[in-house]
Amino acid sequence: MKLIENSECRPVASAMKFALTAGLLALLSLVYAGSVVRDVRGTKRTVTVKGFAEKPIQSDYAIWTMNLAARSAQISEAYATMERNLAKVLEYLKKEGVKDEEVSYTAATIQVRYRMGPTGMPTNEIEIYEMNQSVSVRSPDVHQVAKVSKGVTFLLRDGVELQSWEPAFHYTKLNDLKIEMLGGAAADAKLRAKAIAEKSGSKLGHLLWAQQGVFQITPIYSSEISSEGWFDTSSIDKTIRAVVTVRFELR
Repeated sequence: MKLIENSECRPVASAMKFALTAGLLALLSLVYAGSVVRDVRGTKRTVTVKGFAEKPIQSDYAIWTMNLAARSAQISEAYATMERNLAKVLEYLKKEGVKDEEVSYTAATIQVRYRMGPTGMPTNEIEIYEMNQSVSVRSPDVHQVAKVSKGVTFLLRDGVELQSWEPAFHYTKLNDLKIEMLGGAAADAKLRAKAIAEKSGSKLGHLLWAQQGVFQITPIYSSEISSEGWFDTSSIDKTIRAVVTVRFELR
């Protein structure tokens, strides 16, 4: 059977296709225009700078540690030598004005060393007893500790076997200082950003983002830094530095 095409239907179908195509194009145009507007609005001119604050500080607490040693083939003699050594150290500290409550010491430890046999293997025969004892001084008088630690070599001449480490000088009020330092670094960052904005013919807008950097505590006049922060304990006089990174909008 032959189908008879209705000529009246063709104009109607064409019109519908045209209308549908035009509608899709219009919709795509609106979507594109909207995305362009959003992109334009989302693009902001900004400036990112680092601000710095620096201040000299002085250590307010010192920790000094030394290790006493004694050895003998007889355990009783090793103990007696250690007792004499400890007594001489405590006497020296007291003579130099160190307070009793600032001194502490651990219990003595002992290690037994056995004589080596012809084959290089240890035997059951005890060769020597080695004893060790730690003495520490903790004091807010940092200058006194520095002086006393340097004079401890006198005990070596007196026959006391000891090993002395350099005192560690700490600053205990860092948390109280952090807010002040961060404020100073943020103010410095804003001044830098404002100067850049003015040079470029712009005005400084709102603060968009800020990040605290690590603190650097270094010996005075030192330029040492670390990505994880530097905390010097080798010197009494130090410098503390704070860094803040900020981003401002430019208008």
